[in-house]
Amino acid sequence: MPLSGPPVGEPIQLTQILQRGLETKPDDLALVSATTRWTWRELDRATSRYALNLLGLGLEPGERVASLMPNRASLLVHYLGCIKAGLVSTPLNYRYMPPEIDHALEVSGASLLVSHAERDEDVSSSERVGGLRLGVIRYGDPKGDGRSFEALLEGESSGSLPELGSDAAVFIFFTSGSTGKPKGV
Repeated sequence: MPLSGPPVGEPIQLTQILQRGLETKPDDLALVSATTRWTWRELDRATSRYALNLLGLGLEPGERVASLMPNRASLLVHYLGCIKAGLVSTPLNYRYMPPEIDHALEVSGASLLVSHAERDEDVSSSERVGGLRLGVIRYGDPKGDGRSFEALLEGESSGSLPELGSDAAVFIFFTSGSTGKPKGV
């Protein structure tokens, strides 16, 4: 599987980032991990379903969605789904402790946190998580409660994805904090 493709001749709309693969090789592999193998078509369907289900929670394009997830294929699906929904992804360093989580949630203005179940203790110790408008979506919880990442990824979805302007914000990243508290950029 090649690790690079042809040069991009002109700017692309990020919401259409999977389009070339869909048009030219929809049934070829697009995402491969130790546990996942998705074609371009499957990845597009999964990320669109996830995006629509995020919007179905009551999120509006432009709102921030923080994530506290390890580097896995699901994290890429989360990012692509947020892009398609017009949401601003706010990845948090997976090693953040409650004070850093609180700082990032405050600075970013996040409405929702998507967090791996193994971080539950730190998330529950956070002072800001309880004040998030839409709370927490858990990833990696086999029991689930209907508000899990897996349920949003696999559940039924309806509606349509928003049209976004080329100036729409996509990510807020945090600096390392080497000169003070991390800054959202």
